[in-house]
Amino acid sequence: LYNILRELKGDEDFPEEEEPSFPLDKVKFVNNDDIMKAALERDQACFHTILSFQMLKAFVCRDMEGALKFTDLYFEHFMTEALRMRYTSIYHEFYEALITFYFMRQTGEERYWVRGENALRNIKKWSVHSDWNFKNKLLLLEAEMHYTQKDFDKAALCYEASIRAAQEHQFLHEEAIASELAGIFFLERGLHQKSQSFFEHSIKCYEKWGASVVAKRIEDSIRNEFGSDYMRHEPTDDLRMVYVDTPGEHYYKKRQLDN
Repeated sequence: LYNILRELKGDEDFPEEEEPSFPLDKVKFVNNDDIMKAALERDQACFHTILSFQMLKAFVCRDMEGALKFTDLYFEHFMTEALRMRYTSIYHEFYEALITFYFMRQTGEERYWVRGENALRNIKKWSVHSDWNFKNKLLLLEAEMHYTQKDFDKAALCYEASIRAAQEHQFLHEEAIASELAGIFFLERGLHQKSQSFFEHSIKCYEKWGASVVAKRIEDSIRNEFGSDYMRHEPTDDLRMVYVDTPGEHYYKKRQLDN
């Protein structure tokens, strides 16, 4: 976990001479596969936690093949009725849906749709217990589902509502994730100015969260995409710079009433 934080924040934020304070700092592994194997053999709870962090890191770094590898491991070892739910199951289901909806769009393979839909169903089921914890997650997964189904109007509304909910409920990194995914969505729809605003909001959120490496990755990506037309605006906490209205919130409330 220490190494994952180093990668997200940047090595310059963790001087080499400073040792991590937890007992595992003396344990040496050759690579991540060795860590996974050791954890699985000795402690499934540990394996489950490592998978959570590795999946998150791969996803926010847009290493989608790596993210698929980790969610496939989760699917193989933990997606059974016999295994009890853990707190980290929430995050596995969240990223499972994000990753598999992405690969459904990329490959058209129905198995990814089935997995994404099942994960979305679980998040929806759990959301009745805590609107605060699940609202933004559910809206983002629904945005990705609508995007995959080519229902672009509903997708746009859900992306915007998810960002607003994440901001109001103080899930900063999920606000960053939703903003980047919205940026990707609007870019692929040809709405470049709107896309750039969402990317910039994502950068601001990642910088505030402390993931400067991820923020730089997005900034480099949009510089490459927009070229000389790219000029970053001053950061703001006001989402009106991203979108003028919040129709997604109205859509979310209407959907609740319809259900």
